[in-house]
Amino acid sequence: MQIIYNRRIFIRNTILLILAVAIFLSILYYLSDKPKSSIDTFLRIIHGLTMTAGLWIGCMAIVNYLWKKFPWQESPLKHLVIEIILIFTYTIAFSFIVYSFGKRFFDIDFTINIFYDIFNTLLITFFITAIYESVYFYRQWIANFSKSIKLEKDNIEANYEILKANLNPHFLFNSLNSLMNLVDDNPRATKYISNLSEFLRYLLNSAEKELADLGDEINILEKYIELQKLRFENSFEVKINVDQPELYKIPPLVLQILVENCIKHNEISTEKPLKIDIYNEAKILWVQNNINLKKGVESTGKGLKNIRDRYKLFTSQNIETDSNDNIFRINVPLLTMK
Repeated sequence: MQIIYNRRIFIRNTILLILAVAIFLSILYYLSDKPKSSIDTFLRIIHGLTMTAGLWIGCMAIVNYLWKKFPWQESPLKHLVIEIILIFTYTIAFSFIVYSFGKRFFDIDFTINIFYDIFNTLLITFFITAIYESVYFYRQWIANFSKSIKLEKDNIEANYEILKANLNPHFLFNSLNSLMNLVDDNPRATKYISNLSEFLRYLLNSAEKELADLGDEINILEKYIELQKLRFENSFEVKINVDQPELYKIPPLVLQILVENCIKHNEISTEKPLKIDIYNEAKILWVQNNINLKKGVESTGKGLKNIRDRYKLFTSQNIETDSNDNIFRINVPLLTMK
């Protein structure tokens, strides 16, 4: 009901503004060139109302299109330049059509002082545009504020979960180091403990980061892969082919979550090995795997939702999936810091 109510208020205020601006425009024309009769006065009012409504609706459509196509927070210069060009072109074209229509069918010339008319028309147009840009900026501010509140809530919940775990990192790493000393004569066990220690240390250090270097994420993913290979041996294979990872950033542990999902949902055995390919195409990173779905395992979608929510803080690009009978793949955007 609140949404309907707000929409009604918005429509009502828009109509009132159109009428107010139309009256103002009619007064300007009256002062610049007083009408000769009551019919002339009426036609000037209709002209003012037509101009205002047409410009208002057109500007509203242009602003709405540009905010969807070129969001201000991502492409401010492109948004502004295209907006000025479209608004100026539309205003001149629409004004010419209205003036031509009035002169042809009503034999009334509204263009006695054409430069004065164009100035007034453009002034009204950019006034309308400023109103709608302000509305969109306000909506964007509300959306960002809501995101910040949600992110803060999620952060508090995550910290609470860490407190519940009651895990002392120093104790954990000291214990792992002691364990390495005990199995010093077993290279495979030593390597496993070393990889596990590095992975856990990275996990703890990245908890407060919003973005991480793609190169660092690939390095820690390789540690995670080594841990899984000791579990699955030759039944598990991951190929990583990413160009210039040092140029890009992603939210921490996104790669690990995506690989973990592959392991979670697919059977892994000598007869049914799991093969994962990680590669990029320009600024898109793909994670692809062959399909061997486990029976009775249903996806909760929490991992993917978590990744999508984190990406929304940085980009409007979508995270997309693509699959057939044999292959499943998902992509995530590669971010660059400006």
